[in-house]
Amino acid sequence: MANDETTKIDAATLSTHGKLSMFNQGLKSGLANGQKFTELMDQLIDTTDGETLLQAARTLSDFKLDSAYVTFPHQYQNADYYLIFMSRLLSMHDDEQAILNTRAHSESLYHVFEGLSDDYTFLYQVVDNENGGAYYHEQTTGENLFYVHLERRLLRFNSRAFTNLFINKLLLKGVGTDQINTVLATLINFGHYLRDDFGFNVDFNILDVDNAAKYELREANLSGEVVDKLFVTAAEHDYMLQNSPAGHGAEIQLPGSLVVDVFDAGQSQKADWVITVHDPEQRVSWFDVLLHFDFMRDWYLENIDALEIKADPLVFA
Repeated sequence: MANDETTKIDAATLSTHGKLSMFNQGLKSGLANGQKFTELMDQLIDTTDGETLLQAARTLSDFKLDSAYVTFPHQYQNADYYLIFMSRLLSMHDDEQAILNTRAHSESLYHVFEGLSDDYTFLYQVVDNENGGAYYHEQTTGENLFYVHLERRLLRFNSRAFTNLFINKLLLKGVGTDQINTVLATLINFGHYLRDDFGFNVDFNILDVDNAAKYELREANLSGEVVDKLFVTAAEHDYMLQNSPAGHGAEIQLPGSLVVDVFDAGQSQKADWVITVHDPEQRVSWFDVLLHFDFMRDWYLENIDALEIKADPLVFA
């Protein structure tokens, strides 16, 4: 406060020349800031170099364009630069399924996907605390599908959001798996591009297709009753469960040499129930199983309080 008062006093006591010079310098500084902004936008729009693209997006996502002397009536919000970055990165890999649109009468940006109706729109929401980063957010359902931090090079997918949006809101309302998979492929590819092009630490969570992936359950000490329900529903659909070779639990073999294992991977008397999915080509995730096998999906949803796959608790409460 003292500095502000000093500035006011100094301005009031300046000569005419001093006042005009201060005003002119304020304009120059504001215009120079605008020039810096346009240079960054040129990079974001035109560069074919990944690191240049990432650095431009990082800077613009926290850029303050307006100054005390110069304001720009037409400008994007900081969250929009995450969206532009994502669109540019996808286009550099010839992935054009996410369509970047502008809202009428504003510069606000959002994504729609060809496989979904325009009722579902996607944008970023910046985290306004010391953690920073942003969530990729579906507006109709309010689901945060993933969290990204450009500076820390971090990406985390959210199992709950994918289940609620793509299964509860889309699949169970009649949207086909082909349409859903088109959207999923783009989001998964985005994660791969961040990991492979920039070295991001990426947790694909429920979407991980690696046979070594262990999907941790919300209920670390899973009750025998939940496992028994799987035995019953599997038998009703002509599948036989066997005891898990990995320990206390159950294993089921599905078509295509696909094996799902639900077992306690804990050590030293501490339970830690997980699900694993094994297929010869490592192309199937637990989420794929839920999309394509009704009885497995019903078992998961009916026992979601225990079976929900845990996402990173640091970014998804």
